[in-house]
Amino acid sequence: MNESSWFESWFNSPYYHLLYRDRDESEARPFIECLTQHLQLPPRAHVLDLACGKGRHSLRLAELGYEVLGIDIAPENIAYAQQFERPGLRFQVHDMREPLDAAPFDVVLNLFTSFGYFDQEEEHQAAIHTMASALKPEGKLVIDFLNAKYTIDRLIPKEERTIDGIDFQIHRRTEGLQVIKEIRIRDPRNSSTEAFSEQVTAFRLEDFQRMLHKEDMEVKEVFGDYALSAFDPTESPRLIMVCTRSNH
Repeated sequence: MNESSWFESWFNSPYYHLLYRDRDESEARPFIECLTQHLQLPPRAHVLDLACGKGRHSLRLAELGYEVLGIDIAPENIAYAQQFERPGLRFQVHDMREPLDAAPFDVVLNLFTSFGYFDQEEEHQAAIHTMASALKPEGKLVIDFLNAKYTIDRLIPKEERTIDGIDFQIHRRTEGLQVIKEIRIRDPRNSSTEAFSEQVTAFRLEDFQRMLHKEDMEVKEVFGDYALSAFDPTESPRLIMVCTRSNH
């Protein structure tokens, strides 16, 4: 693991959770309910929430009666989520690029653009391999990613926000296949200015199809938003893919 990876420091920062605190259960709940109804998961299905953050999706899945394991690379996220553990709901620190030693799952979920963070395609392929390997033979993989064209066409170059007295200056740009967000933070509680970045490779549907094909997986359905509307390459904000093994 590269100790200097941007996501390891940013995802463990309290400023990350402050900036994105509106991403809470009220947003997760309708999406998870819509998705699980569409997937027609069996009662007590085993679900892997891969890159679970603080566990907002995992919690709702457990409330719906599923057996859930949430994994995330950020120890602070998992430490927070573990307060909600109970029978049928577990969390652990894990790097999605590494094989997962766990029972196979009925469904693997990778939600809210929790992919595309790595420097090399081999690393992304390793993450796809982890997802595919964690599935039962008839299992389903759901990847919820940004729609690259929609996102790039509507990129806001500069934004300033103040949250709880803390100033965030956000600059966005594209660089090759990367969508880059630079975040500078001024916190009145200390005299220094902190800087973080987010970098996401703007994978498109055909890129996922290529990576999935290497794991004998294929995209069966594609949706464009959290209501599971039809995908429009230009107008849809999301790229939500439901994938299965190629012989299913």
